[in-house]
Order: sequence, then C-alpha cells, then structure tokens
Amino acid sequence: MYKPLRGPALSEEIRTYIKDYIVQNKLQAGDPLPPETQLMDELRVGRSSVREAVKALQSLGIVEIRRGDGLYIREINFDPILEVLDYSMRFDPHMFAEVFRVRVWLESAVIEDAVRQISDNDIRQLELLMQEWEDVVAAGELFSEMDERFHCILYQSLHNRTLIMLLEVFWDAFENLDIEAIRDTDADVALKDHWDLLEAIKARNESLARERLIYHFSHVGKRIEAAIPT
Repeated sequence: MYKPLRGPALSEEIRTYIKDYIVQNKLQAGDPLPPETQLMDELRVGRSSVREAVKALQSLGIVEIRRGDGLYIREINFDPILEVLDYSMRFDPHMFAEVFRVRVWLESAVIEDAVRQISDNDIRQLELLMQEWEDVVAAGELFSEMDERFHCILYQSLHNRTLIMLLEVFWDAFENLDIEAIRDTDADVALKDHWDLLEAIKARNESLARERLIYHFSHVGKRIEAAIPT
C-alpha cells in the first residue's frame, strides 16, 4: 500500500507514482493504466487530485485519456518540446535561427554515418520520392512534405528513433513559423539540391554528401538571415 499523500506537492507525488508504476510494470505504449478509482484507493486521495495529476501527465505526452475508455500510455514523443519551441519562436523569432543552426549541426554530424549504412532499398525509396517531388513541383504544389520525407528516409538506416523525432520537431517548428520570407523556398533550387545530394548518396561518397547537405542548408540560412536580422 502506497503511503497516504498530503501537502502542496500532492499532484507531483501522484505523477511520480504513476510514472513509477509504468516503469516497474514494464508497460508499453497503448497499455491501459489503472482506473481513477483504483488510483484513489491506493493513494488515498480524492478524484480531483488524481485528475489534476493525470492532466499534467497528458500535457507532457506521457499518457492519453480516451473518453469513455480510460487512461492509456502514449508512444514516446517530443510534443512538449515542440509546444515550448513553437511559443518561444513566436515570442522571439531569433530562436528559430538558433534552432535551425542546431539542425544543421545535427544532420552534418550524422549524414556520413547514414550514407555509410543506407541500404539499396532506402536509396530506391529516395529515387521514387524524388520522381514524385518532380511532379509536385511541376504542378506548382507545396513540396515541404517531400523535403521532410527525404531526410527521414535518409536517416532511418541509423535506427535512432530520437534522431527522427528531433527532426520531426524541427520540421513542425518550421511549418508553424509564420514568417513568409523563410517559408518561401525556391522550388527549383530545393529540388536540384536534393537531386545532387541523392547522387552523392548513391555514389556512397560520404564527404561529398555532407558537403552538398551543408550547401543546401546555406540557401535556407540566407533566407533566415534576411528575414531575421541579428
């Protein structure tokens, strides 16, 4: 039996109990958690205290409430980071330039490993994507999804979920940023940059791939510098 809880840190104690319960019972994403009534009995607290703690865990992306069905564990996610970044960049747009620089550093550091490990099947996926990208650009449609998919396919060979989730955070932050001068990418330039990058990847030329990745990022960096002067 868990000891009775008292005091102003009640919600935090309940959150800690629930997180410990998940870890100690080796629960996985999608698994159900005990119902409110069980938590109330075990912790000797009221319904409102349990609900306050659960809402806090929900905001952190740890659990999800399925109406009429109870409480479940969520997949690992970076939603809280994205929310903070989204607000911070709207509050201070200069932070977007910093976040972009972090992305450049990150991808520049891992692309050589990705080129070394990428499979023939992944390369084929990139080729098919680029052909689709050609059609999207020719039709005058938005292509940001193509760009995001290219980088995700490139790095999936590293089998690092954290890396992919961080990249998704960067992309979502970019999509949410309401600065048209940054979002107004030259479609032909972006397309050519990625074709050139793909050629280096196909040749398994790690240093050339890194060089072309940085060159591609330089175009984005110039738009950011023009739109958000230091």
